[in-house]
Parts: sequence; C-alpha cells; structure tokens
Amino acid sequence: MTRSALGRAEVAVELGRLDEARRIIGEALVAHPDDPVLLERMADIAYRLDQTDDALRYANAAIAADPARIDAYLTAALAYDAYAMRAEAQRHARMATRLAPDNVAALLVLARLIANSATSDKPRAEARDALERATQLAPAHVGTHAHAAETYRRMHDSDAARRHVEAGLAEDPVHAELLQTRARLDFENVATRDKAVATLRGLLGSNPGNAGARRLLAEIMWRALIRLAAWVWFFAAAVVALSMWIPPVGMRVLTPALFVGVLGAWFGVFRKLSRQLPRGYMRKRLLRRPEALLALVIGLLSGFVADIGTLELRSGWWSEDIRGGYIVILIGVVGAALAHLLLFAAWGVRRDGESDRRAGEEFALLSVIIVIGGGLLLVGMFAALRHWARQPAAFGVFVAIVGMVVVTLLLEILLVQALERGWRMFDAYAGGVLLVAALMTLAIWWGLHQTATQTFHSDERTPVSTVPKSPSPIPTFHFTPPVLPPPAG
Repeated sequence: MTRSALGRAEVAVELGRLDEARRIIGEALVAHPDDPVLLERMADIAYRLDQTDDALRYANAAIAADPARIDAYLTAALAYDAYAMRAEAQRHARMATRLAPDNVAALLVLARLIANSATSDKPRAEARDALERATQLAPAHVGTHAHAAETYRRMHDSDAARRHVEAGLAEDPVHAELLQTRARLDFENVATRDKAVATLRGLLGSNPGNAGARRLLAEIMWRALIRLAAWVWFFAAAVVALSMWIPPVGMRVLTPALFVGVLGAWFGVFRKLSRQLPRGYMRKRLLRRPEALLALVIGLLSGFVADIGTLELRSGWWSEDIRGGYIVILIGVVGAALAHLLLFAAWGVRRDGESDRRAGEEFALLSVIIVIGGGLLLVGMFAALRHWARQPAAFGVFVAIVGMVVVTLLLEILLVQALERGWRMFDAYAGGVLLVAALMTLAIWWGLHQTATQTFHSDERTPVSTVPKSPSPIPTFHFTPPVLPPPAG
C-alpha cells in the first residue's frame, strides 16, 4: 500500500500535479500516520506547494519517527530558511551532512543556506568547499551544475556561476533551470538584458507553465515600472539640490531639461518593455491589477505636481512663494512614494505564480543600501557647505526627501517580511529595519520643521515706494520796500 502510494505520487509530481500527489500521500497517511517515508514525502510536496507550515510540521514528524531521514532534515532546513530562521536551517542541513557526508543533495542545500546568509568571506569559503565537493561527487550531473550555478550567483560570483551554467548546458542544452540562471545572470548585467528576455521568451514558448521563467519575466516588468516612481524622486531631489546653489536664472534653464528627461525616461521604459515582452503581456497584467493602474496614474500626476512646485521656485519673488514651491515638491514626493508602494504590492504581494517576494525584498534592500549610501554622502556634503549656499534653508527639504524615499523602501521590506513570516518577523533583522525607519522618520520630521520655520531667500528687489511724497511748503517772501531819502530842497 505504502509503496504503491509513493509510486503514484511520484508520477503525479513528475507530471506537475502536486495537488494530486498530496492527496495520494494524504490518503496513505490515514492508514499509516507514523510512516517516516510517507511523512518525508508529504513534507517535500507541501514545500513545493509553498505550504511552508505544513512542510515543517511533516518534516519534523518524519525526523521524530526516524532520526536518520536525510531528506526530512533537508526539507526542514529549507522551510526554516523560508522563515529566515537561518541558524535552525543550517543546523538541520549540517545534521544531514553528518549523517551522509557524501550526499550530494545535502552538500548543495548546505551551500545554498550558507550563501543565503553569508556576510563575510569565511562562510562563503565554506559554501564553495561544499559546492566543489558536490561537483566532484557528481561531475556530469546537470542538476548539480544548476544548483551550484544558482548558489554562486547568490554569492555574486558570476564567473563561477557561468562556468557551471555552460558545463550543465553542455550536458543538456535545454535544461530549464540552467537557462533561467543564465537569463538572470544576463539580466543582472545591463549590457545583456535583451539576451535575458530572449532566453525567457524561448523558455516560455516551449513550456508556458515554467514557473521560474514566468517569475523572472514578471520581475523584469515590475522592476521597470517601479523605477517610474523613482524617476519622480530623482527629479524632486535634483531640483532641490540645484536650488541650494544655482540662482533662478540657471534654474529656469536646468529644470525644464530635468523634467523633459523624466518624461523621456517614462516613455523609454514603456517603449522598451513593449519591445521586449510578449505581445499583450504587460497590458494583461496591468488590467488584472487595478492597484498598478492607479499607481501609474498617481506617479504621473506626482511628476506634474513636483513640476508645479519647481515653477514656484523659478518664478517666486517672495520668500513665502518659494516656501510654498518646496512644499508642493514634497507633496509630489509623497505621491511618488504611494505609487512606488502600490506597484511593489502589485508585484510581490499577490500569489499568482509570477510573484517573487524574495526577489522583491532583495530589490528593496538593494535600493535602500544605494539610497542611504548616496543620500547620506550628499546630506553630509550639503550640511558642511550649506552656510555658503544661496538657499541654505533648502537643506531641510532635501533631508525630508531622502527620509521619505528610505522609509518607503523599508516599508516594502517589512511588508514582505510580514506576508512571508507573520509573527516570526520580529527578530534582529526586522528590528534593524524598524530602527532605521525610526531614524529616517526623525529625519523627515526635522526636514519638515526646517521647511516650515526657516527663512527662504528670494530675489525680491528693494521696492520703490509708489506713495507720492508730501509737497514741501512753498516759501513765503515778505517784500519790504526800501526807505527812500527825502528829496533835496
């Protein structure tokens, strides 16, 4: 009975019918609830179905029934890693390698888990050792090369990843996982992104249900759309930074060029996506996500709002007009933040076979690092030189913009964490994200306070009074006739 159920379930898995495989194993477990083989197989199927809680529960039950079940340890390790419980994940993977030091799957899983959390060279060296050993044990196994290539890619060793991709494709030129890894490597290189899209379209042409190819193609589209909101942030930050140093005459020349550049970037994104993506691909996904359409409208309007604020800066003669211009620019930044959040949610929140929350979190985290690194550098430079600036009070506006951008990206990271891990998100990582968000919120408050209270310099000329001067009194002349001498004789 057990062997028959396992055989039928294996056939269902090979055909991609995971729900049917789960049903077959579930019926067998009713009769044999403590069978470690059935529990181990159910854990694996649940993990493939993204049912991480069930995967962890069945894997632990299999380990309790038979502490030597290597695959159960590996499934539990992967489930713990999905919850970002890195220590537990690596502990279970190491237990599998101790039980079977020459087990290729155990070595590959251990290397992947180490790569997912490696922050220094020492753990990366351990991951490389595990990958090299696995490759030596199975030098011609295509799956081993595919797993090694993806792990090296996660460790940002693109040369080693490409070596394994080419070695694997030499054995199987149409291997889906290897082609996906090659596409992602091409996508991570700006010069070869068109090749990545071509590879993905070929994969989907031969297998429309390929989940990895669908997720990566969706990632290409959503990352491009999300950058549209970021262009509004760039425009606002650039205008405010320039206004600190450049007089209105120069602003009248530079700001139109900046705004036209932003509109050109929007047009270029849509034009490139329409050329890269399959016909109707983007329209179909946007129409199914009203929040994404709303985000695009909000993003476009936010760009025009920021431009209206720029016009105030260029044409305002009075200091209060200039303050109002900066406030309008900040409103445009807030609108772009809302658009960014909505587009991110449209990509990462839904579960439709194309959402990839881990990729979304990596994208937001990398964006945070770039913005904080570049933003803090500019903030420090402007802070040191602000006393020589033409408009020093604009420094507070710039700080508020940087803070708003960082808080938006951190909210996106926390959103993914909450959806993936629930109550388990409250760990050191989430605590660090919340701490940075709190600091950035204080920076926003300080910047807004400076914007509201500081004096802005205007180009107001000394006014000429239009009130007529009071006339000077007309002098009065008193004529005194001369005294003539009496006539002679």
